[in-house]
Amino acid sequence: MKSGLVSLLTGEATVSAICSSRVYVNRAPQNAIFPHVIITQMGSEENATLDGASGRLRFIDFDIDCKAKSSVQAESLANAVRVFIDDYSGTAGSFTIGAVLMNDESDDYEPPQDGSDVGVFVVTLDLTVHYNT
Repeated sequence: MKSGLVSLLTGEATVSAICSSRVYVNRAPQNAIFPHVIITQMGSEENATLDGASGRLRFIDFDIDCKAKSSVQAESLANAVRVFIDDYSGTAGSFTIGAVLMNDESDDYEPPQDGSDVGVFVVTLDLTVHYNT
């Protein structure tokens, strides 16, 4: 599903206008250009379907970190991702998503690691993706 989310976000015009194809899984390269998105799976739950469909219903919790060198740019990227993905259903790469539910949103600031004055602003979107396996 992580690869499906990468496909989904890089294919969305508003998101890609802000961060191009810089959507990563688990971590960005050390010298990644900002702004960018990092998708991290936080947990999952698998359940039997009640309608008799084959497969299982899976719920996966993700954090989507929208990172930028300014709070305004991080917020703009997060807004673009949220507006697009909240309540999304449909194709995501080779997966078919039944629903995306937004759970939470938070802001953070990562202090500089290189001795400069410029840290990284982060807006984290916490969401759950529902799909049949």
